[in-house]
Amino acid sequence: MTSKLKEKFDRQGFLVVRNILNFNFDLKPILNDIEFIMNRLVHKFVPKKKCDAVFKYNFWKKYTFLSKLNIKDFDQYFNIRPPKENLKKDSDFFATQSVWNLIRNENILDTIEKLIGSEINSNPVQNSRIKQPEKFLKKKTLYDGLSGRTPWHQDAGVLSEKGQKYTDLITCWVPFTKTTKKNGCMITVPGLQKKGLFNHDADSKGQAHIRNSELLNKLKTVALEANPGDIVLLSKHTVHCSLPNISNNFRISMDLRYHKSGQPSGRDLLPNFCVRSKNKKNIKIYNFKQWLSIWEKAKQRCLPKKYTFKYQTPTFKGKKRDLVNLI
Repeated sequence: MTSKLKEKFDRQGFLVVRNILNFNFDLKPILNDIEFIMNRLVHKFVPKKKCDAVFKYNFWKKYTFLSKLNIKDFDQYFNIRPPKENLKKDSDFFATQSVWNLIRNENILDTIEKLIGSEINSNPVQNSRIKQPEKFLKKKTLYDGLSGRTPWHQDAGVLSEKGQKYTDLITCWVPFTKTTKKNGCMITVPGLQKKGLFNHDADSKGQAHIRNSELLNKLKTVALEANPGDIVLLSKHTVHCSLPNISNNFRISMDLRYHKSGQPSGRDLLPNFCVRSKNKKNIKIYNFKQWLSIWEKAKQRCLPKKYTFKYQTPTFKGKKRDLVNLI
C-alpha cells in the first residue's frame, strides 16, 4: 500500500486523500478560533454603536463587514505565520491550540510518512487562507494569495536556495469548506513536476509566480476538488495555482508543510521541529506553549535584522529552466 501510494504521488505530483480528518474534532475548533478573532476585531475596530448589531452577524457576513473597514494587514490576523514584511515586536499571527493539534494530527503524519519516511519535521512555510467570492474583493486584492487568486507556482519557488536543492518538502493542503472549480480550487498539470524547478519571478507584493506561466493555460490540467476531511498533498515541484472564486461562498483552507528531518527547512531563521521520529529523543516540542514560544523567539531574532521572510526566487542562467524550453 505504501509503495503504491508513493508511486502514484511520484507519477502525478499530487494526491487527494479522502476522509483523513474529522470535521467536528479536527477542523471546527479552528473555525471557532477564527470567529473568536473576528469578534475581537469587531470590538477593536467597529464603532461602539454598531458593535452589538455586527456581533449578531453570521460567520461570513461578519468577515465581509470587517474586510471593508480598511484594517491594515487584515488577512494576517488569520494567517498561521508572522507577516512577510513590516515585522514588528507585537505583530500578530494565528497560532492557537487547535492549529497545533492539526499540525500534529496522527492521520496526517501517517500519510506523510508513507511518502518521505518516519523522520518528519514541521516546516515553517505555512499559510491559512480565507477567500471571499471575487465580487466582494477590492481590485487591489484580487491577486493577493491569501484572499484572492494564487498564481502558477511551485512551492520550491518560495524556499531558500538550500531548500530548493536539498529539501524533500510535502505540502499538505487542508480544506475547511467544500472546494470546487466554482469557488476557486487548485488546479495542477500532472507529471510536470518531473521537469524540476522552473524560473520564477516575484510580483509587486513579493508573491512568486512561474515565468511565462501563460503557457500553462494551454496544457491539460486537473482540478483538485476536495471536501472537508480530505487533504491534498503536493510535491515541492508540483506546478499549481488556484482558480478565481466565482461562487457566492467563501473558501477556507490551510497549507501545512513537512520535510524530512535533518534537511534544511528553506527558511533558516524560522522554526522547524520534529513531529515524528522512531527515536523519541528527537522530539523536543511537545505542546502548544512550546510551539508558540519558538515562534515568538523567532520573531525576536528576525527583528534586529529587519528580516522580511524573503526567499531566493529561482532564476537560472541562460533561461534553460524557462517553461518555453521545457514543455
